[in-house]
Amino acid sequence: MGDVKLTSPHVRVVREGQDPLEIQTANPDLVLWDMTRVKHRWPKFDEAPFLWLTFVSWAAARRTGAISPDVTWERWSADVLDVGDISTDEAGELGSPTLPGPEPG
Repeated sequence: MGDVKLTSPHVRVVREGQDPLEIQTANPDLVLWDMTRVKHRWPKFDEAPFLWLTFVSWAAARRTGAISPDVTWERWSADVLDVGDISTDEAGELGSPTLPGPEPG
């Protein structure tokens, strides 16, 4: 993957006619992206970052119950007006941080 790092971003989603939603993505959402991307022959996440971020936010929203399970990917993607990674690093800067590992010991 070169210099590109995969993380589980904390995402802010603005949808048509809805309050903004902040949601933490997790490994199951990234795995669902991997499986769905191959099935539909979508580009890799680094070739279509907004598609990827929109998809993993949808997967996280369904997984956590933030949206109804009957909200389809097609409906979600049509309603999303803006999506962004709002993860912060330890210095408080926006970005996609590498999560800390377990303490040595």
